[in-house]
Amino acid sequence: MDPKILFIGTTCPFGDVSGAGVRTLNLLRLLERIGRVTAVFATGREWSAEQLEKTNSAFNVALVSRYLESPIRSVGERYRKIFDPDFLNTNGVIVPPDDRARVEELVAEHDVVWIHTLKLANAFRRFEWPRTIADVDDFPSRFHRSAAGHAPSLKMKLMRRQKAFSWRRHERNCLKRFELLTVCKEADRGSFGDPSRVHVVPNGFAVPEPAAADVTRRGDRIGMIGDFNYLPNHDGLRWFMREVWGEIRAKVPGVELRLVGKGSDAIAATFPGEGVVGLGYVPDVAEETGSWSGMIVPTRLGGGTHLKVAEGLARRVPIVTTTHGSRGYSLVSGGHAFIADEAADFSRACVTLLGDPGVRERMSAEGWRLFNERYSWDSIQPAVERAVMDCLARSRPECRA
Repeated sequence: MDPKILFIGTTCPFGDVSGAGVRTLNLLRLLERIGRVTAVFATGREWSAEQLEKTNSAFNVALVSRYLESPIRSVGERYRKIFDPDFLNTNGVIVPPDDRARVEELVAEHDVVWIHTLKLANAFRRFEWPRTIADVDDFPSRFHRSAAGHAPSLKMKLMRRQKAFSWRRHERNCLKRFELLTVCKEADRGSFGDPSRVHVVPNGFAVPEPAAADVTRRGDRIGMIGDFNYLPNHDGLRWFMREVWGEIRAKVPGVELRLVGKGSDAIAATFPGEGVVGLGYVPDVAEETGSWSGMIVPTRLGGGTHLKVAEGLARRVPIVTTTHGSRGYSLVSGGHAFIADEAADFSRACVTLLGDPGVRERMSAEGWRLFNERYSWDSIQPAVERAVMDCLARSRPECRA
């Protein structure tokens, strides 16, 4: 009999494109190949009527809840948040009591629970989650630690380091709370004390329909995709504009930097006369990215892997990224992408892609092959199935091999 799987997520699978939204949508689809899936969402954002209708039509949705604010008011609570790894009010939000009670019932009724992010698990104020796989696709401790390295003041640096310390204690507590964990890259399996209870489920991207084979790359366009209100993207773009863009413009007159995603139009307006075009949210980016000679991923901050790398590979757009941006992907610099941390190297890679169609074609082909082998959702399916079967085997003796 197919297992009953409860998926608990926080992001609308049909909202604005984001890493969490793409992962949610595709994990739901992959889990439906394995068993009978019920979905629960708890969110801090208002979903539109169209989003609700589309989600309810696509999946068996039992509940869509809204977070309540749960501010920390006492000195004791602030102390516990920093030093007590069992403290659950980590993000100042809580799921309403009636909705928490409904989820308790659903957890008891299902064979396997898949919950996306520690923040969400903590919002339910439940410490132990039986038969549950916690999807840790982003490490808050690493986000804050990386942000501390680029903080504009000593006060901000100390604040980020304190948050990194606090979150690392919570992350190390995960195997006390959940049956299994999933992470996005192999290097993270040893971060929790028992690698045998940690599965790797990479971030992936759906194969574009139709596959982006016939594109017309322009020698005067590069681009970047992302939510530009999100600190890692905002910071990365600012670094690129400050340290790299001037050199590219000097060597390739008339070149444009095309920005796609939430907040891109606003941030582009802060660079008047510098060849930066902000397109805002674009529902279908295939035609736009098909005109780029390269995609930049200049990020220096963050705790997880960057979905935009998988998207670039899928769309056959040659990529220039930092070492930080490439984390979790098996990229060979000069083969699947250019990886550069110094401004001069980053600029040189972009100029090469703008001026050399042969390099663009070779890199596109190499990236496409890597995507199909490792980062399409079809190629990730076996990893999801192994995690679910392992969870079943640990909780149901009859499922053991």
